[in-house]
Amino acid sequence: MRTDFIKPYLLSITTIILLLISLNTDAQSKGVSVAISDNLLVLDKRKRSGTIELINLSADPTEFSVSVLSVENSELDGSKLIRWSPKRALASAHKTLPFRVAARPPKELPIGEYLIHVGVRAERQVPPPLDPNTVITDESEQGIAVMIPIVPVLPITIYYRHGIQTPMLAIAPLVQTPDDVGFIGYFPVRKLQPQYSFVGTVQIIEKKSNVVINRGRLHLRQGTVASDVKMPRGKQVMLDTGIYCIQVWDHFPSKGQPNAEVCAD
Repeated sequence: MRTDFIKPYLLSITTIILLLISLNTDAQSKGVSVAISDNLLVLDKRKRSGTIELINLSADPTEFSVSVLSVENSELDGSKLIRWSPKRALASAHKTLPFRVAARPPKELPIGEYLIHVGVRAERQVPPPLDPNTVITDESEQGIAVMIPIVPVLPITIYYRHGIQTPMLAIAPLVQTPDDVGFIGYFPVRKLQPQYSFVGTVQIIEKKSNVVINRGRLHLRQGTVASDVKMPRGKQVMLDTGIYCIQVWDHFPSKGQPNAEVCAD
């Protein structure tokens, strides 16, 4: 089973991942503008807690509140699997709050991987002023002016792996695509345990020069069997004497030596 519509998510490690929601009604109004530093967190026996930054980009204080929305394909209460802090906090203008998550599994929890959907609600605390130039002509509309603020909810995905080994990939050598103007080729990857997610780091290098061609996070969702890690063409020229390798770590961000490396002449 191939899932061509699901591509690897390659994100620069040197660039913060901002899921920016900016809801401005017009150029003159002050809208809600918030962000999170990442939208994905993996908890397991090796990493039982993690932190995501909640970012207020607005010029006014914004209250963040966090709640578990659901556990995918399960009737479990997600609040019984993880704990988090703060549940509610006020961020001053242009300030950042750390959102900490830790695993709290019940003793009877079955072995497996749990996909927990969390929502971060952001509510601006200073309502925008009414436009003084607004004129109400219809008598039926006179009286109370009602303003309904738009309150965004930023989604966070949390994988909690309970009693299972960290999932890993099977990797095939480079497949060249000489007719593709955007990519030199791709390394096919396949999950060894399709029922679990894979969240790790991938890096493509030229072996002899140790030049890094591509690097970032690879996220394959639960149920996804295989995908391709593409090697962008850019300014790279395929060398006849080049040896191109993919290195894979089973965690993100990466630390230490890769868990696997596959090279091709």
